[in-house]
Amino acid sequence: MKAIKIKKPVRSYTGEKWITNTTNKKYLAKDFENRCGYCDDWDRYSGGYNAYHVEHFAPKERFNHLRHTYDNLLYSCPYCNISKSDKWVGTTADECIVGNEGFIDPCTDDYYEHFTRDDFGNIRYQTPLGKYIYFELKFYLKRHSIIYNLDQLRMRRIALKAKINEKTQRGENVNHLKKISDMLSVVLCDYYELFLMDDEC
Repeated sequence: MKAIKIKKPVRSYTGEKWITNTTNKKYLAKDFENRCGYCDDWDRYSGGYNAYHVEHFAPKERFNHLRHTYDNLLYSCPYCNISKSDKWVGTTADECIVGNEGFIDPCTDDYYEHFTRDDFGNIRYQTPLGKYIYFELKFYLKRHSIIYNLDQLRMRRIALKAKINEKTQRGENVNHLKKISDMLSVVLCDYYELFLMDDEC
């Protein structure tokens, strides 16, 4: 099993710094490396920066005083943001969990105890609370595993190209590596077609 996210996001600011979603989003995108705070989908596979949302962890509809508090904001794909909406189990902004229901800020270490990814890139829950979040945020959608695998293939292809360039400069034979690179390109295209054509994503 692998971690649900490649890297835990770290907010670079605290408190209320900017009073518009547009400005906050610019900094959030950088802090979250253009990946959804919840599912880790890279924004380039879902319309890019403009398609992603500023998610209010404690909903702004209930806790308006946190509307622009950076500690309460996440960079989110539209799927996770719309699925979570203004759901909140607690009576205060700090009460994010009641029993085995609620949400966990993905910038905390605790988040990673509740989810993993299997060998196919599917998100899996590990706890009853993880199960609640899994279904509320629709982590079962195929898009999450497809995007994960697309990204893994992309990164491996980049690393392989760098290795080919390095060996070429040293005058080494790279024919076998070029064949692997060509195969990766084909698989990458196949995955991308699957992503575009699957209505259930």
